[in-house]
Amino acid sequence: QLPGGLRGLFQEPSYLKSLVTESMVLRPETDVRVLTQPSVPWHTTLTGLALSNMYYWSTNQVIVQRVLGAESLAQGQKGVLFAASMKVMGFVFLCLPGLIGLLLVRMDAKIDGAPFRVQKADEVYPELVKAVMPTWALGSFSAVLLGSVLSTFNSALNSAATLFGLEFYKTFINREASDQRVVHVATAFGAACALLSFVIAPQLAHVGGIFKFLQHVNTVVSLPILTVFCVGILSTVPDAFAAKVGLVVAVLSGVLGQLIPNLHYLHVFFVAFVAAVLSMLVATYVPILRRCCRQAPHATPYVRADGGVALVDMTLWSNAPCVVACIVCLLALLVTSLQAGRLWLLCFFGALWVMSTMLLMCLPSRSSRRRAARKADTRAQPKEEEGAASNGVHSEPGADLPRLMGRTSGPPGADAKTGAAAAAMATT
Repeated sequence: QLPGGLRGLFQEPSYLKSLVTESMVLRPETDVRVLTQPSVPWHTTLTGLALSNMYYWSTNQVIVQRVLGAESLAQGQKGVLFAASMKVMGFVFLCLPGLIGLLLVRMDAKIDGAPFRVQKADEVYPELVKAVMPTWALGSFSAVLLGSVLSTFNSALNSAATLFGLEFYKTFINREASDQRVVHVATAFGAACALLSFVIAPQLAHVGGIFKFLQHVNTVVSLPILTVFCVGILSTVPDAFAAKVGLVVAVLSGVLGQLIPNLHYLHVFFVAFVAAVLSMLVATYVPILRRCCRQAPHATPYVRADGGVALVDMTLWSNAPCVVACIVCLLALLVTSLQAGRLWLLCFFGALWVMSTMLLMCLPSRSSRRRAARKADTRAQPKEEEGAASNGVHSEPGADLPRLMGRTSGPPGADAKTGAAAAAMATT
């Protein structure tokens, strides 16, 4: 247990500050902490760190597929904002365990008579769990932790198999493949990825820190995807040729940028992103380059074949701007409390976060415009029924069902009757 409880965290206010240019960093070769630049300086939040998080939360199939399952745009927006409010409290389980471990090491704390020691950053959390939990509960905790890891692992495998089956196999390898064939191929691909991960995972034990290593890898892997995604969202003019140019430039600039000394890899991410976006613009709007690459002089803007008809309700959530402003204010209050090292301010933030999250959960996900339209339809329906009854017109059961996916639902046999009537009129 940390001496002083939560107040013990504020005995060293310098450890809580996030907006710093220097901090006490552990040197693995000497096992001594020295004052130097932190692994993730605060100014990277304005460049590569923001882009890296944008890739994960906006383009990662594991995350996006949850949002795409919403039945309306308003519900999807509410779900994303709820996840953002949860993310604000992420520092509790992402940052505080490391801070507690650092304080225990500096205090020469003893756990079961042995001094608390941490050799690598990845060992802080498991060492803290062993220190604070009774021995009989370690198995249950390990089962819970393993379950959450497997859930994320299964989501990643499912997303990878889906992308390979639909975007690669069905598109480039076998366009005539049946749905059952695509499912079999995607399942085999997912199994192969799982086996490959069993081989790669033990090799990560030799890296200095798994998180830092994965961030370096994401710099190269996520950069081309994020570049094409952002340009495609902002403009419909760039074509496939411009996207391919952006992919190549993003990969090359990301790899070559790692070779520049004294340049943080997240700044490399940002510079490579800007270079890739500029290359896509050049490949789109410079006719000479396009002719040299045997492309049309001017790119043809993309137009949806279905005319852009939405299959779900695309009404914006009316409460979204207020919720976004609330989350930004909470984040600013959190950073201020940690930067100032004030416990009462952090407790005030926690109380506001609980109240705002509860309020967010209680807010209706349907927009006010949609609710008004439903009320108007509800009021108009009895009048229509009264008018039809007065004229002697009786509607068949199911004739007033909503129109879904371009078809009008009706009673059994309605389509057959309509088709027979149309055929009779054509014959006449």
